[in-house]
Amino acid sequence: MKQESFIMKQQTARDFHIDNIKGVLIFLVVLGHMLGYLQETHSAFATGVRTFIYFFHMPGFIFMSGYLAKGFLTKEYKAEKLLSFAWLYLLFKDAIELVHFIFERPYFETAHHPSVWTLIVLLFCGGIWLLSFAYSKSALFRKAFILGVLIFSLLKINMLTVGAAPWYLLSLIWWHIFLYLTKNMKPKYVLIGAVLLAAVIHYQEPVGKFLSLSRTIHFLPFFLMGYYIKKEQFQAVINNAKCRKALPAVLLLSACMLIPYGRGVQKYLGVFFFGIAPYAQLKSQLFPFAPLICILWMAAVVLMLFGLFILCPKKETFLCQFGKNTIGIYILHRLFKDFLIYGGFYELLSANGYLAVLEIMVVSLLLTFLFGTAFWADIIKKLSRVSVRKLYS
Repeated sequence: MKQESFIMKQQTARDFHIDNIKGVLIFLVVLGHMLGYLQETHSAFATGVRTFIYFFHMPGFIFMSGYLAKGFLTKEYKAEKLLSFAWLYLLFKDAIELVHFIFERPYFETAHHPSVWTLIVLLFCGGIWLLSFAYSKSALFRKAFILGVLIFSLLKINMLTVGAAPWYLLSLIWWHIFLYLTKNMKPKYVLIGAVLLAAVIHYQEPVGKFLSLSRTIHFLPFFLMGYYIKKEQFQAVINNAKCRKALPAVLLLSACMLIPYGRGVQKYLGVFFFGIAPYAQLKSQLFPFAPLICILWMAAVVLMLFGLFILCPKKETFLCQFGKNTIGIYILHRLFKDFLIYGGFYELLSANGYLAVLEIMVVSLLLTFLFGTAFWADIIKKLSRVSVRKLYS
């Protein structure tokens, strides 16, 4: 009851500005992922747009995650929150594996036929709905399903190697644990240490994709910035007259610089955007200065983010619906992107790079609308509920 009343209070006291910011950021996440496959076959414009998005979109998403985690250390249900992230991570990763299994096996060649593909997508979506219904209604089914997922996950040798979208959910666990471990330390020292660690971690290649540790450390400063900044400080920057003029200009200037030269920027600086590759991939002349470049990149990202925050509306808009359901959109769009790839969607795009990007933007917006609806939000909410106490009750 305490948890439900707390959730109700959160829902009735939403910050529309924050919801709008999250709505824009989750759309950029969807668009960035959708453009990932496109840039391999289309013009430099697609790569440029994706480079601009990846320059700052995940740091922004993570900054907001930290900003909204302020009450974590004072809440009663800390362990269950982390357990929920871990459970969603396993579901997400296994769902991706299931989609690949269906479409990449030789005896499933007919799955690529339009009519069969449509049937598979409908069955998959219907299956998710039935699963969420049974999971929320039957304690026996819930226990059996959780056990099945755990067994399946343990049998897979790559569950600890995280290279795709599920990494964010695993990193959320590490970031929240880090908050608990450093709760008695001064924020400025923790943040400085996190920045320095993020700047040097990529000299160690073995970290890689194991348990998402590389990305966790790389993006940790942004989570901490969001967590440590006070609401009054945040609003002071947003409402400052000079900032309202200068920071959106920084964002616009960055777009003008990054989009036309996207391939070059990604070639030389891409290691900083994704947080997973070692500095060894940098050009030899940049290698000695990699930590400094990383810190400068972080500073540039912060300026761009606050430029974006300033531009986001403070009143309730359609973006708020996206912002309220970011986790569901994050998970479901990634699965549907794979369906689109296997269904030959990218082969139907215009040969003109500019039109292809526009088409991808429209599809990304539609996917964000679709998976941001209350219907899908309710499904993800039901599936994310996992309690150690209930499992043994």
